[in-house]
Amino acid sequence: MNRRHIAIILLSLGFFLLNGFSPNILHAAGKKKKKGKSTPTLEQVFQPSQLKEDLRILQEILETSHPGMYLYTSKEDFNQGFNKAEEILDNKTTRLDFYRTVAPLMEKVRCGHTYFDLPDKLVNNLMEDGKLFPVPVFFLAQKAYVDQQEGSLPLGAEITSINGVSMPEILKQLLPYLLSDGFNQTMKYRQIADEFALHHYLHFGETTKFQVTYRPVGEKNVLKKLLNPIPGKELEKLIAERHSDKGRMRKYKLKLVEKEIALLTVDSFDFGVNQKSRQRYRQFLKDNFDALEQNKEIRSLVLDLRRNEGGYVGNDSRLFSYFARQPFWDAQSIEAISQKIPQQEHLAKFQFPRMIEKQLARDFRKDETGRYFMIPDKNPEIKPRKKVFDGKIHVLISGWTHSAGAVLASQFLNNDNVVFIGEETGGGHAAFTAGNMMLYDLPNTRCQLEVPLLLYRNNPGLRKFSKGSGVQPDHPVTQTQEDFIRGVDTILEFALKMAAHSKS
Repeated sequence: MNRRHIAIILLSLGFFLLNGFSPNILHAAGKKKKKGKSTPTLEQVFQPSQLKEDLRILQEILETSHPGMYLYTSKEDFNQGFNKAEEILDNKTTRLDFYRTVAPLMEKVRCGHTYFDLPDKLVNNLMEDGKLFPVPVFFLAQKAYVDQQEGSLPLGAEITSINGVSMPEILKQLLPYLLSDGFNQTMKYRQIADEFALHHYLHFGETTKFQVTYRPVGEKNVLKKLLNPIPGKELEKLIAERHSDKGRMRKYKLKLVEKEIALLTVDSFDFGVNQKSRQRYRQFLKDNFDALEQNKEIRSLVLDLRRNEGGYVGNDSRLFSYFARQPFWDAQSIEAISQKIPQQEHLAKFQFPRMIEKQLARDFRKDETGRYFMIPDKNPEIKPRKKVFDGKIHVLISGWTHSAGAVLASQFLNNDNVVFIGEETGGGHAAFTAGNMMLYDLPNTRCQLEVPLLLYRNNPGLRKFSKGSGVQPDHPVTQTQEDFIRGVDTILEFALKMAAHSKS
């Protein structure tokens, strides 16, 4: 459950990490150990001046370094939000109140690579000993279902309310704590499935009992049950064994599903940056696409990106070069708003501001607008392979398809032999912020803020979507409640049937 995202930028090798791990309070990168300081608690009280100082520093960091802060929210709206937050913090208040005030404000950035967290040690303690909601949940069509084979509630039962609050109202209050690209919601529902218990605890407070109403499969009437909370460490074990778990992630794997259909699963583009890992990936692509080329019977390929949250720039474009119809670029443009890292005295440990600033100075040039754009030599044109797969391509996408995974999906918008199946990608189809990431510890509350420094704009492609959306599926397919219970992959089965039809 504790998804750790370490934003390491290996500039000397020319790599940017575009990891799209879920932006949430479970995030913990570059943890800074502060000697002599007591363990932070949710109830610790601060003076208004301390809280306002942290808020001011957070605002300044965002305004002076985040290149996509105003992509979807105007400066005026942000100023109103910060002013309102200051008013709320006018009285003595706790660290938890600070988090509850600031986290929904951060949603206005609408960036899946921007993180605002409670102190790492505090979250770890909650995940160890906090008394949390005891049932793993999974969301289908915005409804919560029990994600546990043998537990206090039957598998697949719909949870309709907790402690007298309806599930739609619970989600209305919890989703603003979760960040995604643009106006996307699918990524939020994927995240909340992993983090429901902790977000519920932080927003609604600790409780000694959970009065749950639920509707078993096939039933019209709801039933009631009183549940006891369990420690976070016990819940973590249940989540690790939950019914929806798909088993071991496959970084990349290709197999023949039928005589004329191949399935390529790419769950990540984070293979590390050592020479051996990169060479292994390159060899995998070469060998398998050579085999596809030689096997003339294979006319359809299913590409599964549903679990791909991102990785290193270049790994996605290398894969796309085996499908591209014309030359392309990693990004249409890459920009920053500054070559300097602000508020360096508040950077967390293991950050590399001097190295980042040197790279920005070397690779970016200021234009007439005052913004800095990556020079062409660092964003070169990429040519398609001499032999590319030209059969029908069925790309499976979901709310977890984010960052470099969503970039690859966006590249496919330029192909006319591709159909998208599943749900809207969590990553934006046109623009997103990522790349170099700087992690800060706010001086008083010790809450953490991580900010991406680069704005990537994708090639818009042949299809048009609304501003702030991900790549939309041509065929929206959601797993049914019955298929969820039976463990049937509804989306993959739909794609295989379509591929079989397209080859006939």
